[in-house]
Amino acid sequence: MLRKLMGVFGVAALLAAFAGPAVAQEKEWVWKSDGKRYTRTEEFAKPFVMPATYLKEVAAGEQKEGDIQGLKYTGKRTEVVFFREVPFAEPAKGHECTWRMAYQKKSMLKEHFCLMNGAEKPCPGMNAAGECLANK
Repeated sequence: MLRKLMGVFGVAALLAAFAGPAVAQEKEWVWKSDGKRYTRTEEFAKPFVMPATYLKEVAAGEQKEGDIQGLKYTGKRTEVVFFREVPFAEPAKGHECTWRMAYQKKSMLKEHFCLMNGAEKPCPGMNAAGECLANK
C-alpha cells in the first residue's frame, strides 16, 4: 500500500513540475508557404509589444544626420524622402483613444471612439502619431 501511495505522489509531483511551463506558453496556428504549397503549423505566440517610436517624414530642408532615406509614391512616380524616428506622444491620463471594425448594413467601417473616465464617446479619429483629434 505504501509503495502505491508513493508512486501516486511521485507522478503528481512530476505533473506539477511540468504543468507550469506548459500552461504559461500560448500557441497559435501559423500559415507558412514554401512558394508552392501552404502548411499550417502550431507555434508559440510571441507577446505583442507596442513600439516606442514611429517614422515621420522630414521636409526637404530640415534633414539631419541619422535620417533614414526612403521612397514615397506620388501618383505614378517615386520620390526620395527622408524619415526620422520620433517617439509617440503620451496620451492624457483618463483618456484612451482607439478604434474597432464595425458592421453597418453590409459594409465594414472603422469606428473611432474614446474612453474618457470609463465612458465611451465618439471620436473624430487619430493622426499618424496616434494622438486623438478630439483633444485639439
